[in-house]
Amino acid sequence: MRLYYAVLVALVIAPVLVTAQEHLGTYEDRMAVEDVMARYVWAVDSLDPEGYVAVFTEDAIIDANGNISKGREEIRKIVTSLIQRHDDNKTKGLPTSNLYHVISNVRITFPKPGEALHQSYWQTVYRDKDKKMTAAAMGRSEDRLVKRNGKWLIQERKLTVFTD
Repeated sequence: MRLYYAVLVALVIAPVLVTAQEHLGTYEDRMAVEDVMARYVWAVDSLDPEGYVAVFTEDAIIDANGNISKGREEIRKIVTSLIQRHDDNKTKGLPTSNLYHVISNVRITFPKPGEALHQSYWQTVYRDKDKKMTAAAMGRSEDRLVKRNGKWLIQERKLTVFTD
C-alpha cells in the first residue's frame, strides 16, 4: 500500500516540478538573459549608443511611464540625448549628470520557449554639484526578451518610475 501511495504522489508532483523547471529556463539561457541586461545597463551608463541598441530587436519598444520609443533609431536617441546633455553641462561648467544604475530583486522567468521575462527594481544615482552621490529616480522594470538566431534580445522594455 505504501508503494501505491508513493507512486501516486510521484505521478501528481512530477508534472508540477517539470512545469516549474521549464519556467526557470536552462542555465545557459538564464546567464544569457542576465548578460543582455547587464550590457544594457553598462551601455547606457557609459554613454555607448551602439552598445545600447545592440541589445534590442529591430522592432523593440521602450515604454518609460508612457513615453514611447519604437525601433532602434528612436532607442539610440535616448543615449545620444544623454551625451548631448553631458557635453552641454561640461561646456557650461556644470556637473555632467552621468547616471549610474543600481539593479536589484531580479526575477527571470521563461513563459514559453524562446521568450524570457526579466523583472527588477532599479535606482539611478548621479554626482551632484557638491560631488555627493544623489538618488535621481527609482522604479521597476519589466523586460520581455526573445531569442532570435540563438541570441537573446530585448523586444519590449516597460519602465515604471515611482512618483509617490
